[in-house]
Amino acid sequence: MDTKSIMEALQAPFPQEDIEWRVGSTNKDKTKGLALAYVTNRAIQNRLDEVFGPFGWQNQFKEWKQGSQLCGISIKFEDEWITKWDGADDSNQEAIKGGLSDSMKRAAYQWGIGRYLYKLPKNWVEIEPAGHSYKIKRKPSLPAWALPKGAKPDEQPTQSNVTPPEPTAAIKSKWELIGGKPEVLNKWFFNQMLEGKTVEEIDQLLTKQLEEKRLMEQYDAKVVDERKGA
Repeated sequence: MDTKSIMEALQAPFPQEDIEWRVGSTNKDKTKGLALAYVTNRAIQNRLDEVFGPFGWQNQFKEWKQGSQLCGISIKFEDEWITKWDGADDSNQEAIKGGLSDSMKRAAYQWGIGRYLYKLPKNWVEIEPAGHSYKIKRKPSLPAWALPKGAKPDEQPTQSNVTPPEPTAAIKSKWELIGGKPEVLNKWFFNQMLEGKTVEEIDQLLTKQLEEKRLMEQYDAKVVDERKGA
């Protein structure tokens, strides 16, 4: 296959059964969460086998910093091995195994495998406790464009119209103190959650920005006093 055909084969959508769903950000009362779609590692391996053959690709892992893993996926193209790397933190459950699995998924995205999932509309769904974390009650359905040709989308309803969580009173207060415009807070807050941040992490981010603002104000005041004294 030529380069164009290879990339088309790698980037082709997967069937529903090859997609797993996880909970991203959650609302304040932990009843709804952002559904995040991932290609399973088994599907990634099958895709690489189909495109390059079982002897035409390989992967390798390295520990990265503390509590993180790196994965490199190499493919053989015109007698040359080409490697692309990416990494992930160890997971809460089966830490190292989870980190290895997630790092391979990210490395696969570097090759275009499953990258189309980033284009899925943001979908807030009902969730329920699962150990120390949460799981989705009912898996969302994929739109027709995110499925192989000829595949039919599930008929089960999605909940993309679920109202996302709103900023807490503390976040609103800190936003105003750093000089943020009230009319853009909700949009900024929602974008932060889409990036995977929790409400607590967003609060900590604003606390840090507020502290930096105070330090800058103190520095400016000190400079003014020194100039007056001179």
